[in-house]
Amino acid sequence: MERTGRRALWLGVVALVTSLFFYPLGLVLGAASLVIGIRARRRARTARAIAPGAVPGIVLGAVGLVFSTLSVALTVFLWSELSGYQECLGAANTGTDKTACKHEYYPKIEKKLDLPAGSMDKYGDLL
Repeated sequence: MERTGRRALWLGVVALVTSLFFYPLGLVLGAASLVIGIRARRRARTARAIAPGAVPGIVLGAVGLVFSTLSVALTVFLWSELSGYQECLGAANTGTDKTACKHEYYPKIEKKLDLPAGSMDKYGDLL
């Protein structure tokens, strides 16, 4: 039970970290952390033992799962704009072409997300 609780903790930590960079993996690891953490808590409760790391693993896995789910939903919602922007960048040969891609697609993303004009200029490099 102790190893299972710690396994849930490690999965939760990795799920949280990967949900920020590679969200499909964060989605899978977050769900796995939840399942393993809940099972460890149930087994510990019936055996009147402890499962160290199970509760933090459940919490971290849930947070990673929420971040990953939001990232997937946002990607699906902005699919046409993001794919068009990536295609534009792929065809860009110069810095001027890349700037033209930003000027074309950033306003579309801002409009779809109902953001103030120019707000993508601050965080757009994350795309």
